[in-house]
Amino acid sequence: MIKATFYIESQGPDENVVKKSIDNLIESVKKEPGCTIIKAVHEDMAEEGGNYSTSVELELEFEELQHYLIAAMRFAPYAIIFDAPSKLELTADEFVKTIANITAFTKVVFTKHSIRSIFSKETPEKQKNPSDYTGEEGKLTEEEIDGYMDQGAFRVKVVVQAEGDEEQAMQGLLNTLGYDVFVHKMKASKIDDKTLIAFHAFMYEPKTLAELSIKLIPLLIELIEPGTVELSMLQMQDMGIELASTYFEFAHLAYSNKSPS
Repeated sequence: MIKATFYIESQGPDENVVKKSIDNLIESVKKEPGCTIIKAVHEDMAEEGGNYSTSVELELEFEELQHYLIAAMRFAPYAIIFDAPSKLELTADEFVKTIANITAFTKVVFTKHSIRSIFSKETPEKQKNPSDYTGEEGKLTEEEIDGYMDQGAFRVKVVVQAEGDEEQAMQGLLNTLGYDVFVHKMKASKIDDKTLIAFHAFMYEPKTLAELSIKLIPLLIELIEPGTVELSMLQMQDMGIELASTYFEFAHLAYSNKSPS
């Protein structure tokens, strides 16, 4: 059983609408699969400059990790306090299944709101060269790989679908991957009108893999190592916060897609 406290806010120019929004949200949480409300504490309505705001503190219990993460995505709390357990041990298959389930949930949301996978269109100051990762040996040395593994990194293989030719697609993906993803190898293949990219990488935090899974909508994620994943309270809290924050951004994207240009 997983226990966490969500803090969720509603604000707007109409006091009644703000109050109703919070009430409707609580009703939605009551219907959320694998989630039980233990206690709900309402904050007093505040008004400033004609704008009303209120929040609710929800003490929640979840049957499994995926229920906690999906609830964080669906309700996008502005803060999460993770209460229990102090640690959670999963096999590699169980962890990947959890990641796959939040990816499947995101795919439904993206389809509904006409959002595409989030590939960066910006050029970073130090742009990575795709050719550095396409060789048979890969970019990282054996000593570097051993160093990552000794420090508890995840070793993963991910396959995604991207736009453009092979070179453009790999460049876009490299620009999207953050500083906390250490790419070893990358290969792109053109199949009909689709470009598929497979990459082999290392990362230290589970929240990094969770964030990639909802931004890139991978076709495949394989956790090569470790065979067992042990998550701390802080890591599980960070996963929830990261996903909630990303979904808050998605809400703006969905609104922009519906707004006249």
